[in-house]
Amino acid sequence: MRKLLIALQVIGSLAAGLVLVAAGAMWSLSRKEYVYPDRDLPSHLIGRWDWTTSTHPCDDGAHVIAFSEDRKTMTISKPATKTDTGWSATYDILSLSPSRLRGAIRGEKRLTDAGIPVVWDLVPVGPNEYHWQRTDWQAWAYTAGIIRCGASDALAPGHGLTRNSS
Repeated sequence: MRKLLIALQVIGSLAAGLVLVAAGAMWSLSRKEYVYPDRDLPSHLIGRWDWTTSTHPCDDGAHVIAFSEDRKTMTISKPATKTDTGWSATYDILSLSPSRLRGAIRGEKRLTDAGIPVVWDLVPVGPNEYHWQRTDWQAWAYTAGIIRCGASDALAPGHGLTRNSS
């Protein structure tokens, strides 16, 4: 009888764990991608952004997003500072919708399990936050959040940031 009770407890614990995992996956899958009211994703991405995981978000670690005039490329760059040389990455835009931008980094060295360069989806989850998702990741797997710097004035048209002309 005692072995039966222990077996039932183990089975119950496993079932409860599976229910929690399934609930978490369903929640993640149900997370809605944000669509800006004017449905013009690139115009709202222009500007300064930083990782939510930064010790001091929007200080020297912030990066800048810009687009070519034809919106075929997006450049993300981190300006040089006293302690960092800065960097830049250009993404060839493979697809663009009101709620998702898919881009391939020029010169990408990271490979999928299939041996091809990774492709990234930029996914807004609110007007001032986005996440990255690799196209080879599970549907619920995203990077940490990236938040807009100066959110109070960044949504206004003519916020002083220019598009990259490359």
